[in-house]
Amino acid sequence: MSAPGASREGRLVSTMIDVMLAGLCDPARFRRGREYARQGAVDDLKIASGVATANVQGSRAQPYSVTIRTVPPSAASIDPEKLTSLVPTRNEVNFDCDCPDWDSPCKHAIAAMVSLSERIAYEPALLSKWRAIEPAQPAPRATVGSRAGAATSKPEISAVHLDAHAHGALNAFLGSPVSFKMPVLGSVPAAPEMWDEPWSFILNDALTALARKAP
Repeated sequence: MSAPGASREGRLVSTMIDVMLAGLCDPARFRRGREYARQGAVDDLKIASGVATANVQGSRAQPYSVTIRTVPPSAASIDPEKLTSLVPTRNEVNFDCDCPDWDSPCKHAIAAMVSLSERIAYEPALLSKWRAIEPAQPAPRATVGSRAGAATSKPEISAVHLDAHAHGALNAFLGSPVSFKMPVLGSVPAAPEMWDEPWSFILNDALTALARKAP
């Protein structure tokens, strides 16, 4: 999704959640659920540890009650420096709705999940809360898609010189005296983060194409 005002990390995590959700249902059902969310059918969305609840207005006068549960991720799968490691897999989420639709997730549950994803886009810390993970201290490195962690100070420079023995060995190898000045070598600057805004746009375009695919 492309949410104006959301952080790059939030947009990426939100898009990953939407892609996971799209894989749980057929395109027509997913498209209908997204329409419900965009039409404002989702109300009273609450996010707690391991569970999110919402009321979704459907065809009847009384809204349907939706519950979305998730289990905490395994410790081995968590990277404290990457919020993307907390995005749940298909097997880590289950849905409950009091509508008569037996398929899961139903369009009401999809709408609630889309709204939850959008909230996370603006408040990425809510993903940690929903996955029942204590928020970690900010890492010294840059977050996903940010170049804030790139080195701002000049790298340490160290001159390299050949001693007399090495210089003589080089002359013997080349067969003629050489005279040169060794270049000053410095450390390689930090590489930029691999995730950047275009990646989130690519995922968003793929998700939109999936939603528009005919059933």
